[in-house]
Amino acid sequence: MRSRFLAALPLLIAAVVAGCGQQQAPGGGNAGEAGADIGCPVPAGPIGVATSGRANSPVPVLPPSAEQILRDSIYDVPIGDTGPTISLVEIDGRPSLVAGAAFSSDAEFPQAVDRDRETFLADFRSAASGVRATEPEADVLGALGIAARAARDGGSAGTVVLVDSGLQTVTPLDFSQPGLLDAAPAEVVEFLDRTSAIPDLSGLTVLLAGIGDTAPPQQALDIARQTALVELWSRIARSGGAACVHAVSAPRGSDAVTGVPPVSTVEVPPPPSFDPSSRIVLPDNPTVGFVPGEAVLRDAEAAAGVLRPVADWLAADSQRQARITGTTARHGSLESQIALAFERAETIKRRLVDLGADPTQITTEGVGSEFPGYVPDQGPDGGLLPGPASRNRSVIIEPIAD
Repeated sequence: MRSRFLAALPLLIAAVVAGCGQQQAPGGGNAGEAGADIGCPVPAGPIGVATSGRANSPVPVLPPSAEQILRDSIYDVPIGDTGPTISLVEIDGRPSLVAGAAFSSDAEFPQAVDRDRETFLADFRSAASGVRATEPEADVLGALGIAARAARDGGSAGTVVLVDSGLQTVTPLDFSQPGLLDAAPAEVVEFLDRTSAIPDLSGLTVLLAGIGDTAPPQQALDIARQTALVELWSRIARSGGAACVHAVSAPRGSDAVTGVPPVSTVEVPPPPSFDPSSRIVLPDNPTVGFVPGEAVLRDAEAAAGVLRPVADWLAADSQRQARITGTTARHGSLESQIALAFERAETIKRRLVDLGADPTQITTEGVGSEFPGYVPDQGPDGGLLPGPASRNRSVIIEPIAD
């Protein structure tokens, strides 16, 4: 049998032919077994796979869990029948559906049909590995939307597999813009929902793989930012109505592909460090940032690690003093901004005291959005823009000279 998927890939024939000779022993199972592997039920419907062969991201490789979903889907097709459509979406600045095919075999004997199944799977595997970007930048949301439409081809609920770093570089989720990478996932999703930018994933099972995994020249993300990015894409999928979402934890590592259009790099700010001769700015990030609208640290334990040198410096000399100032985005009244900023400064003070500083050494104040360096953080609809809003939220610790 000539692979139906191979026939659907005129632009990727070379990549497919290169992998056609690699066959695995027949496996298969059923959709329920694949679902158990990812903690989600896998519908017996179409499958949309969005993957990236783009700059700043590792070479596309299907994770084992995705391969198992594909294998189960193909082996579930009775002899003589045609299976659900399996589609492949390219992630770049203008994502597109590059191929789609449904398994069927004209073979009459089970062993021959299984050989056809393995050929089909090998062709898809090679096609996915051979995907290459044709346009600059990366629109991951757009690719997710195309894969979602493919995964409900014919009206049946199916499965979406997204294999990408998740670092989109075009609006409305342009992580190359300062502040957005560190914005709280809940606030980013609220913004995307408010601007109708979340794809319709109603009833679909969504598998996320490789989120946060990058390749040079893109700087690697630290664990806290990787975790936050996985949370963000999981929230996006759930907000889009996904029936179940699973993020693959295994890292996806390799060099980036070459000879493809450029993708903007995303700045990864270094962790704040304390120098007694200057101030330390605690930014709105997963380590020392706060829950949106609250004076509660996102990760109190991680924040303690950053604050310990400050507390040690104060505890070493009872004459030393520090001023803590809280700033906020321009949301609500100035009075409410100042109140929230003050409470956040107080939260940092309490952490320093817990770490050994004397409370009499520390003064606190809140200034809200009225501070030098404020950047406009409201969109045309008056709603907050997550990136600029994140840049405006900080707690500043300044040693006071004798």
